[in-house]
Amino acid sequence: MRASATSPPVPFIAVRTRLPAPLVAAVVVVAVVIVVWSSAVAWDGTVPAWEAEPLRWVNGWPDWLEPAMWVLQQVGVFMAPVVAGLIVVSFTRRWQHLVPFVLVLPSKLGIEKAIVKQLVERERPYVSLGPDIEVRGPAFEGLSFPSGHSTTAFALAVLLTAFVPPRWRVVPIAWATVVAIARLYYGEHNVLDVVTGAALGTAFATVLWFVLLNREVAEEHR
Repeated sequence: MRASATSPPVPFIAVRTRLPAPLVAAVVVVAVVIVVWSSAVAWDGTVPAWEAEPLRWVNGWPDWLEPAMWVLQQVGVFMAPVVAGLIVVSFTRRWQHLVPFVLVLPSKLGIEKAIVKQLVERERPYVSLGPDIEVRGPAFEGLSFPSGHSTTAFALAVLLTAFVPPRWRVVPIAWATVVAIARLYYGEHNVLDVVTGAALGTAFATVLWFVLLNREVAEEHR
């Protein structure tokens, strides 16, 4: 069957998947459990051995990976969701599709940065574990829990899965996972920092999808 002249170009498409409320609730509950449990582990600022060893392993990967890791982790920077949203809009030609991507920013600032990061004051690995950690970026000290890059990357990845064909949905999720690994490789975050960031970002994006994008599915199939 030929695509209609008004169909958005491949690979981006109109939103075709509705998230059911029970799934959204389950994602939020799991995210809350992960955040609470991880916060309890990191509460006193220490890093247990079972968390430190995977970090040291990834941090010890060869230096020739650094340029690729630097490029890949840029989808975790603060304004990346806005850029991604604008790209999506350029294909779908619907400005309302930018809204959930923009709302990732206040969600991140309001919960990840202003609440969780202030309640759990764990330092970056160079301080919390010691100078044997190779820091490949500028963050030798400062609050580490949770990872802002991981929060942003997973929120962005989940939102992008709403706009790509099912066979491509693994790509943004895999990229977000690489961002989390890159933060360990760079020695700027501990394992639970990135796990908690991933949980928060996934929860933010799932709620935004449910509230703002579910209605798009109904409109497309009228």
